[in-house]
Amino acid sequence: MGADGGSIPDRRDLVRTKAQAGQTDKSLLRELYVLCALSKKPLSKPVVLDPLGKLYNKDSILEYFLDKTKYGDGEQICGHLKGVKDLLTLNLTSNPDYSPSTATADTQYTKTPFICPLSLREMSGVIPFIAIKSCGCVFSDAALRGIIPTLTKGITTNTSAQDMTPEQAKPAVPSDDKKGLVGCPNCGKEFDPTSPTAIIPINPPKEVQDVLLENLLLARASAKSSKKRKNAEKTTNGNGNGVLEVAEPVKKAIKINGASNGSSPVPRINSPSISGSARSVQDKLAEQEQKRLKAQENMSEAVKSMFKPKDGGAKKSGADDFFGRTFTRVS
Repeated sequence: MGADGGSIPDRRDLVRTKAQAGQTDKSLLRELYVLCALSKKPLSKPVVLDPLGKLYNKDSILEYFLDKTKYGDGEQICGHLKGVKDLLTLNLTSNPDYSPSTATADTQYTKTPFICPLSLREMSGVIPFIAIKSCGCVFSDAALRGIIPTLTKGITTNTSAQDMTPEQAKPAVPSDDKKGLVGCPNCGKEFDPTSPTAIIPINPPKEVQDVLLENLLLARASAKSSKKRKNAEKTTNGNGNGVLEVAEPVKKAIKINGASNGSSPVPRINSPSISGSARSVQDKLAEQEQKRLKAQENMSEAVKSMFKPKDGGAKKSGADDFFGRTFTRVS
């Protein structure tokens, strides 16, 4: 080719290359850390965090729970929330250089309202921030890992040793005890840094939020099935402790018939049919006792003397000894 008035193609024209992913607008990313995800008003304490890492003003999310039609896009933003129990109240460190603004999301913010208490870097989306689930304290991810080297990577984070930033220096605070519990650098509350759910990422990428949402739904389904299983066990066992109760008349009947000799415990039954049979046995025993007493009324004195109670170890006469060995006492 060439010398014919045409153009000479280069590699860019002949090889189809993968398009570069467009970078997120920094101003839009910054607004996630400055504005409430629901009301789009500036964040102000108290601030809460949902399981997906979104930030809300607490009063705004409470208004949503009371009236879900108050915000038009509420279901799309926080429809996965069921109540206040799904939220974590954050212990944020205020930025002394930040001045609140009444502007909307279109304003370019130069400062963000909160900072990391360790590195003093702004929570603006430039570096990732995380919250400790047990106490709600918020730190930059790199700064907290520099303090606690055993900190979990989380449910979805896949970082390696090669990804360490300059903030991740040598560990300054080792584990507190043999159990692996460490204290929060801000408030001192202990937590397990190796637990996958010990931390919650703040405003993570969309793919991470999808995984967090899936884990949330699985946890709810597991809790619901566990609750149903416990209710079923309570219904089956009657009293919920796995032991059947027996009515008192049945215990007496078992004792009379010699079934309960102390070697094995008497089962406790709480069944209506068994309780009815126990009453029937008691009635029959009472009827037999009445017949025995009525038969003794027509006996002579000589026959009645055979049914005298034992005299507690006193010396027996010849007649008593004779009748005691010859006849079996009923009562």
